[in-house]
Amino acid sequence: MSIDGRIADGAGRMDWLTQFNDPENDYGFADFFGNIDAMVMGRSTYEFVASQPIWPHPGMKTYVVTSQLLHTENEDIEMIAPDFNALRDHLNRTSATTIWIVGGGQTQRGALDADMFDEMQLFVMPVVLGSGPLVFADGPMTSATLTDHATLPGGIARLTYTF
Repeated sequence: MSIDGRIADGAGRMDWLTQFNDPENDYGFADFFGNIDAMVMGRSTYEFVASQPIWPHPGMKTYVVTSQLLHTENEDIEMIAPDFNALRDHLNRTSATTIWIVGGGQTQRGALDADMFDEMQLFVMPVVLGSGPLVFADGPMTSATLTDHATLPGGIARLTYTF
């Protein structure tokens, strides 16, 4: 996210992130992703990821939160209604232990309100976008505890919180 908490610019683009691409450094993403059992994402994030030439997460169980009927041939992708309490209960019955909640403000807020976060890692890019969607949609205040932080190349901050 940007310093001002935005995940895309005012036009909904995320190309501002490309300036932080570093072929020599993945900022720990490979290790992080290697521990993920499943993903939860919103419809817009899914549509963006699905528009790429190949699905970047083969074999990864992915739950797409959407109120629109979407069709996919990928058996690893499951479309689910935006009921985060039901999703939390479903995930608790699976063998997944580390679930990446990736997506926009509505998805993050829904998961936060349903108490789906044990830990959150935020990567703050040294950019102020000024407009665009926020990492969390509006909702009630929730407290977290900062448990780790790191300064990464390019002025990126990684903040780790527990709930």
